[in-house]
Amino acid sequence: MPSMRKIIKKTILVLAALFILLILYLSVDFGSSSVKMRWGASFSKSYAESLGLDWKQTYLALLDDLKVSNFRLSSYWSEIEKSRGVYDFSDLDFMVQNAAERNRKIVFTLGLRQPRWPECHVPSWAGDMPWQDKQGLVLEFVKKTVERYKDQPAIEAWQVENEFFVKWFGICPKGEEGFLTRELDLVRSLDSRPIILTDSGELSWWFKAARGADIFGTTMYRKVYAPWGVAEWPYPPVYYSRLGKLVRAFAGFERMIIAELQAEPWAKTTLKDDSTAVNYITFDPEQFKKNIAFASRSGIPEAYLWGGEWWYYMKTVRGVDDYWDIAKKLWQERN
Repeated sequence: MPSMRKIIKKTILVLAALFILLILYLSVDFGSSSVKMRWGASFSKSYAESLGLDWKQTYLALLDDLKVSNFRLSSYWSEIEKSRGVYDFSDLDFMVQNAAERNRKIVFTLGLRQPRWPECHVPSWAGDMPWQDKQGLVLEFVKKTVERYKDQPAIEAWQVENEFFVKWFGICPKGEEGFLTRELDLVRSLDSRPIILTDSGELSWWFKAARGADIFGTTMYRKVYAPWGVAEWPYPPVYYSRLGKLVRAFAGFERMIIAELQAEPWAKTTLKDDSTAVNYITFDPEQFKKNIAFASRSGIPEAYLWGGEWWYYMKTVRGVDDYWDIAKKLWQERN
C-alpha cells in the first residue's frame, strides 16, 4: 500500500494541476469577439448634486439627449425617510415616471447598502442605533418601497443591497448574511420580479452573493489607484463570463450582467476637486472607448455604465464634451 506521505504528495500535485488549469481557463483569451450589448446607466440624485449639478436637468439629459434606454436607480433610505415614519418618494417618483413615459426600463436598488458613497445610506435619526435595532427599520423601508413601485411595469428587476459582502469598503454596520436572507424573502413575498445580487468583479469569487440571486451582477473596473500608484487590472474580458459560468454551476442563477462598468475616473480626492489632468490619469476619453470595447468582448451581453452624472458635469461645467459624445454614440448605435 502506498505510504501516507505518497498519498499526500499525489493529492497536492493533483490539486496544483487543477488550480493551474483553473487559472488558464480564467485568464487565457483566444481572441474573444464582441457581442451585441444592451447598455444601461446608473443614476444617483445625490451624486449629481455633489458635482454641483441640477439633478433633474442631468437626469433628463440622460433620458432625452443620450437616450439611455436602461437605468439602475437607487432608493436611498437617508433621502426618503428623513424623519422617522415620514416617507417622501417624490424625487424617486420623478425618475421612475419620466423613464416610464419614454418606455425606458429600470433596475431598482433596495435596502441599506446602495450604489455611491458612503455605500450605506442611513438617515441621521437612525445613525446611532445598534445594528439589531436598524434591521427591522430597513425591512420596513424596503417593504414600503416595493409596495409603492411594484405595479410599475418599467421596473424589470429588484437589486437587493449593493455588493453586500464587500465588507472592507463603505461606512456600514456589520450586516450578517442572515439579514440579507430576510430581505430576499421579504422582496420575493411582495413581488415576482427577478432579484439581482452584486459583488466585486475584481476582488471576490462571487459564490456568496450569487447563491441568492436570480440575476448576478459583477463590477468591471479597469484602471484604478492602488497603494503603489495607478494599476490596471490584468484580467482579460473572458475572465468575467468564465468565472460566472463556474459560479453558476454551483449557485444556479439565471443570467449575469455587468452591474457597474467603469465609465468615470478613480478619484484622488473627489472627481469635482481633481483637475481634468488628474481625471485623465485613470480615465481619459480613450480609456472610455477601451472599457466599452472590453465589456463588449466579455461575453456578458448587458452592462450598466457608472458615471453618467460625471459626463454631464464635464460637458456643462468644464466644457469637455468627449465623454458625453462617446456615450451618445453608444446609444445611437444600440437603438
